[in-house]
Amino acid sequence: MGSQAARLAADACPEHRGGPTVKQLVLSTLRAVHVPFQMRELPERVAIYFHDLEPTQFGKFSEAVGHFLDHGYRTVTAGEYTDPGASGKLLFVSFDDNFQSWHRALRPLDRLGATATFYVNTGVMRDEASASDIAAYFGRIRYQGASPTLSRQELKEIHDAGHAIGCHTHTHRRLPQIDRGEWANEIDRSKAYLEDFFGDEVVDFSYPYGMRRHFSESLKAYCSNIGFRTIATAISGLQLRSFRDPLTLHRTGWKFENSLERNLEDLRINGSLYAALTGRSLTG
Repeated sequence: MGSQAARLAADACPEHRGGPTVKQLVLSTLRAVHVPFQMRELPERVAIYFHDLEPTQFGKFSEAVGHFLDHGYRTVTAGEYTDPGASGKLLFVSFDDNFQSWHRALRPLDRLGATATFYVNTGVMRDEASASDIAAYFGRIRYQGASPTLSRQELKEIHDAGHAIGCHTHTHRRLPQIDRGEWANEIDRSKAYLEDFFGDEVVDFSYPYGMRRHFSESLKAYCSNIGFRTIATAISGLQLRSFRDPLTLHRTGWKFENSLERNLEDLRINGSLYAALTGRSLTG
């Protein structure tokens, strides 16, 4: 890959939708270069993630998860997904941020007999945060959809339905860009909030924005020291790696605008070299 293409792709953030068309074109070009040479069989462990889930997307969501279930996969927690002793075909389904639409997703998840992990930003609960704080949050994550954030009761019902709840920080800030005291507070407040609310230890964490540049070894060590056992990234193209570090759980974003076949192809692309060189996602 040329250095110019790398620079153009540098600011692409797959955790959130949108962005200048030039970035999408660069990623499409890079992907097209990889497809003829770096395609592999679909791995037996697959991790996919979503953000909001609107009613118009329920069909495609059910199609995606149902495809894996029909092919012998079972949905698991982050801990089981990263357990080297776990057997069979494993599917880790997760959601990032904070959307009321997650609560509406309980019905299709129940119909599928599937479980998911919801990584929650805790500082923007609908019945606690101000309208201005929620608006600033949606601006920060570049969300322009119709879903409000969750209420505390809705979050409780997601948990009570058997789904796992993880931390995604308190207000979704770029952790390496703030000082240690601020990022520790972002992580600590989120963890303490959920543990106080549910009365259980919270051991799963997904860091905001998800690329290597959005985390650090000191952040990783801190999260491990305070009790997180898994840390999820948003770096795709690494589903095919045989070694799985629980503190670097690679996931691939599922894109509803693409076909099932295109999303499955993204999971089969070996983007290890690209990720190693850039710390970024090959498939956007």
